[in-house]
Amino acid sequence: MKSSVKRFLVILSGIVGMLGIATFTTTNVQAATAKVSPISTVTTTTMYSKKMHLDWNYDVYLPAGYNPKANKRYPVLYMMHGLYGNHRNLLERFNSQQMLDGAMKRNHTKAIVVFVDGFNSFYVNQKGGLQVESALMKDLVPKIDSTYKVSKSRKDHALGGVSMGGYAAARLSLKYSNYFSKAIMVSPSVWYKLPKDNLIRQNMHAFTNGKTNWSDSVYNSLFPTKYINSKTKPVKFYIETTSGDTTVPIKDVNRFVKDVKKDTNKVSIKYVKDTGDNHNWTYWTKATPKAYNWLMNEF
Repeated sequence: MKSSVKRFLVILSGIVGMLGIATFTTTNVQAATAKVSPISTVTTTTMYSKKMHLDWNYDVYLPAGYNPKANKRYPVLYMMHGLYGNHRNLLERFNSQQMLDGAMKRNHTKAIVVFVDGFNSFYVNQKGGLQVESALMKDLVPKIDSTYKVSKSRKDHALGGVSMGGYAAARLSLKYSNYFSKAIMVSPSVWYKLPKDNLIRQNMHAFTNGKTNWSDSVYNSLFPTKYINSKTKPVKFYIETTSGDTTVPIKDVNRFVKDVKKDTNKVSIKYVKDTGDNHNWTYWTKATPKAYNWLMNEF
C-alpha cells in the first residue's frame, strides 16, 4: 500500500512539474509576442473564415519597432498572389520582407502588410464555390483591424498584387473605395477577351455561371472598371507591366489604363511600361520593389 502511494506521489509530482514547464513556456511566448522587435518580422497564422467555412492561412509583416502597446497606428497593405500561388509566394519566390524594409527606410514610413491566400479564385465570390471576396472584406479585414495597430484613416488603406492579385487589387479597391484609397498592380490580369483555347480560360472556375467554367458574361460583369461610378471615392493606382508579357498582352493593360482614366476625378494612375522579361518571377522581382516604394511614398 505504501509503495502504491509513493508511486502516485511521484507521478503527481511529475505532472505538477510538467504543468509548471507549460506555464513557463506560455508566459515566455506571450512576452516575446509583446516585445518590440528592432527588425521587421513576418508571422504565418490562421483564422477561421465564416464566409468560406475553412481555416485560412495568411502572413503578417510588422515593421521594425512595431509596438502593440503603443498608441501609434500604421497604414496597412493587403498583398495578393497570382494564379497557382498561395500566401507565401510573395515572401518566398522573392523577398518581400527585404523589399518592404528598403522601401520603408527610403520613405521614412512604416506599414503593416498582410499576405492573403486567394487560392485560384481571382478573389471574387465564385458561384457555388469559395466566397473569397466576402471572406477578405468581412473576415480578414476586421480581424486585422482588431488585432493590430491599423490606422483608421482611409488614406492609409491599400491593396496590391501580382497578376491575378493585380486584377483583384484594381477591382476591390474600386468596389470598396470607402475603405481603400490606393492600389499597386504588377502585370495585372485585366484581359478584355481570352481566346477559347487559352488554358486559363479552360481550367479556371472563378467566373463560372454554373453551366460553364468560364463565363464571359460573369467575367465582364466583374471587370474592375464596372465599379467606377458616382459613389466611387478617389483611388490612386500604380500599374507596372512589360511589353514582353505574353500572358497578359500589354495592349490589354494599355486599354485598361485608358478606360480607367476616362473619369479622372475618380482614379489617378502612375503607369510604368517596361521592356524585356515576361509574365514571370524574373520580371516581378524587378518590378515589385518599385511598386512598394511608390506606395510607401504615398503613405
